[in-house]
Amino acid sequence: MSNKARPPLENVGVTTPALHEHLRHLFESSAFKGSRRSQQFLQHIVAMALAGQTDELKERSLGVALFGRVPTYDTGEDAVVRVTASDVRKRLHQFYAESESPIRIELLAGSYTPEFRYRPARVPEVTTVPVEPPRAEPKSSHRWWRVAFSALAVATIAISAWLWNSRRHAESLSPTHLLPWSALLRDGRQLQLVVADPDVSAMQELTGAEISLPDYANRRYLAKPEALRGDLQKAFGLLRGVNVAVVDVGIALSVSRLAASSSARLKINPARSLQLNAFRTDDDFILLGSYRSNPWGTLFQDQMDFDFVRDLDLNREVVRNKHPLKGELPRYIPTAGGWDTGDAFAIIALVGNPNQSGRVLLVAGTNAEGTEAAGQLVTNVPELARTLRTHGIDPECSSCNFEILFRVRTMAGSPNTLDVVAAHRLPARSTP
Repeated sequence: MSNKARPPLENVGVTTPALHEHLRHLFESSAFKGSRRSQQFLQHIVAMALAGQTDELKERSLGVALFGRVPTYDTGEDAVVRVTASDVRKRLHQFYAESESPIRIELLAGSYTPEFRYRPARVPEVTTVPVEPPRAEPKSSHRWWRVAFSALAVATIAISAWLWNSRRHAESLSPTHLLPWSALLRDGRQLQLVVADPDVSAMQELTGAEISLPDYANRRYLAKPEALRGDLQKAFGLLRGVNVAVVDVGIALSVSRLAASSSARLKINPARSLQLNAFRTDDDFILLGSYRSNPWGTLFQDQMDFDFVRDLDLNREVVRNKHPLKGELPRYIPTAGGWDTGDAFAIIALVGNPNQSGRVLLVAGTNAEGTEAAGQLVTNVPELARTLRTHGIDPECSSCNFEILFRVRTMAGSPNTLDVVAAHRLPARSTP
């Protein structure tokens, strides 16, 4: 660590791309690498602050959004938010004590709203070095220079050829050439990413009732809201659909990096901000989360072989296999809930938008860790291409639809390993 005096922090705006890159460096550092929970907490509060939703950065709201607590939980007895915030502060202090980064994220004691600071880089002093006039070369050196120049020219040509071939190979693996991105990142098209609504999932947990897509679209979340107890009515008042699952933030950042390689226009929407007519366009869509947290996915379930259903006896979502092939089960039952150890399941599906020319990518898991694992794979272009090819799906067929089911082994709230359970090629739908 340098002992040089540092210039004072300036309270000026930090660009969002620079801040996202700074977060990546933070999470790869020794200060944060060992704590998935602290990474997710910091990523969530930064995303909410950038979205201008600082009113939601309260202890209770964070407990519901990040740690699966019910809105009525006792914050005095359950200190999970306070403990995690304290751990994040310590890790930030450790990182900046060892780093000369010009960007700083500060989380003041007693607050859950991050502050972004920028320290201007020190301008180095410029010293003038006297230049001696060139000395005449002996005539005997001219031939040596001609040989050296010829060798340099040959080397330059060889390196240029290697770079050209490398560029061609990189382009063949670029998102615009491989599924599902060849179908979604099309020139001049609008790509709409719809993040899940964890609040609607919490509503269903509180009441034990399912909220259908028609009810969700029409903002009817309760049959008789006046029949609720006073504490539940207060809890429902907190579930306004403004919370975003932290895993969705990470997936959205990865998608935005892929979209930057094309001329497609990316728009990010909270699920509750949409109406049914939003899907009656020729835009392409990405939906994050299962039907329970993103009911819009049910618009496309008739095209899919794997979908999510609620098992009332188990009181959890399971994956139904509507067309089992040889060696496949009719349904897959997860053993892990949220922030748990066990097996979850996740899907990646590329389908058509009925009566429209757009395509729809669904990325969903039986818990947040499943969605996170599926999101990591779908944005890893070479690895997904290898997975598709291994299971008989041509990743260069931009008109092909497919669905893959994964088993995700989770440990203490983080995805550990991911295995393909089944891969189906789905029939393509003709455009209107």
